[in-house]
Amino acid sequence: MGQTASVESGSKPQFENEKDILMSYDKRAIKSVTAPELISFRANIQGKSLEDTLTSDELMKLLRLENVNENLASLLFSFVQTLSNFPMINDCYENVTYVGVLKSCVLLSKERCVKYVHNKSYDVTKLVYIALALNKNVKELALTPASEESLDVPKIIATFNNVCIEELTVPADAMLEFVTLMLRLSKFALTKNSRLESDVSKGWDSFKVFALNLIRTMNPSIVTSQYTLRSVVTYAQFQATVSSACPNLLLPLTIMMEHVLYLERDLVDINDLNIPAVESKLVTEPLLSQLATFWPKELVFSRLQKLYVGRDSGFSMRSFQSKVFKWMAPSILLINGTRISDDKEYANSKNHRFQKFLDDYPRLKDEDQDILPPFTGKKKLMFAVYVNQPWRITNSELFGDNKTTIVQLSPVQEIYRASRSGNICFNTLGGGLGVGSSQPVVKNSNVKYIPGNVSLTIDSNLEFGAFRNVGRGGSMNPGVLLDGTSEHKFLIQDIEVWGCGGEKELEEQMKNWQWEEAEAQRRQRINLKSINDDRALLELAGLVGQNQSGGSM
Repeated sequence: MGQTASVESGSKPQFENEKDILMSYDKRAIKSVTAPELISFRANIQGKSLEDTLTSDELMKLLRLENVNENLASLLFSFVQTLSNFPMINDCYENVTYVGVLKSCVLLSKERCVKYVHNKSYDVTKLVYIALALNKNVKELALTPASEESLDVPKIIATFNNVCIEELTVPADAMLEFVTLMLRLSKFALTKNSRLESDVSKGWDSFKVFALNLIRTMNPSIVTSQYTLRSVVTYAQFQATVSSACPNLLLPLTIMMEHVLYLERDLVDINDLNIPAVESKLVTEPLLSQLATFWPKELVFSRLQKLYVGRDSGFSMRSFQSKVFKWMAPSILLINGTRISDDKEYANSKNHRFQKFLDDYPRLKDEDQDILPPFTGKKKLMFAVYVNQPWRITNSELFGDNKTTIVQLSPVQEIYRASRSGNICFNTLGGGLGVGSSQPVVKNSNVKYIPGNVSLTIDSNLEFGAFRNVGRGGSMNPGVLLDGTSEHKFLIQDIEVWGCGGEKELEEQMKNWQWEEAEAQRRQRINLKSINDDRALLELAGLVGQNQSGGSM
């Protein structure tokens, strides 16, 4: 059956069955990419017909991914299969075709998708979750019988083909594999045409450790990776985490899919993007990938400069000051430590110096705290603090503007933004370092810390720290994901400061990378000029002649 003709000119097309709808949106997907992109795609599929089906191995090869583990390959294949059946994502189970891969590219690109579905408010994040949750690999491949009445396509699109999102879940171990892939590809997704790291298995386990922080954010009942084997992630958990804690998480997914629209010769190696190599005990590629889930990739991957590393320069306020205070631009403070689960036991039997910190710091009572499962026991705690102003001594008044941000990186990811200026102290009289706290009271060698409702406090020896989160009322706002009142004291293992460029430098870097993307498109057009006959070019793209319906569809 074909598409039923409209009764009135200009009226919306009517469809008789699901097959008609799929074919219509297949053709629309082909028209949603440019002629150079379509020709590059055809070259990448090496003479196959757009309607040909492909296997999981063929899909991984087309995406230029090598050594993908079996579970991830199965997840990605099912993911693309769901998108291939758009907009009948819930009802149809057609095999993955090359035009289905093309359709996936269009749907995962926000700019293309809005035009493709004719809906400016279409929720691509929700579509991604549904595609992860609808596991086509385990369902019976049976088409829904055709409806006797014409189908309301706008309603089908708006309701995601009547998917009941509240009933869907994604196994936490599958979500962990997916998020690990996003982090693994992050550095190689700086531009739309940057060449991906094909061997995704390289360093996979180290990226998985950082991905687990995001999974625990989605589902706080998960403590270790073993918990993911018997846990799930709901849409509400996924959506809340992506929207508030890691808004850039899915960017590598879009770029990974769109790589099929570029010839290998049109891709650029990241080594050609003039990215300085940065590395330390804390600053590794997996950490940078996690940072890039919420900070601009231009900041994370191109503008960091090492200012102070405690392991190299010594853990002291004086060393910190000598290395950092000359930097007249924004910086990122990184703190890594181990949570102290029993204050008294640790102070009495393991580290007597900790008792002084307990005496100086007004601790919360245990009965006033609600500790989430990921924080229980001896856990790794890690924080990043964005400091927008140059550092300075604050023995009399605080500094820090309304762009100051505390980001908890481990064991979960949560963002705490400034509610007002005057939120950082660097007290050289013995008061230590604090973010979100009031100026400490220092008299004679005695210190009285005054932590804010949301605050990070570091002692003057850079040995112990405490993070408090008791709600609104201070100079830092609480996060939006994790409920409950809590305070975590920890032994500092690493503390580092990295300088980063301001808005002008970031804008310059962004323009450079946008130029690289424009160059790739220009090269695509130049390559096409080698085809002498313009009509032959159009026929190859499926826009005129016998293939005008969209190639061999």
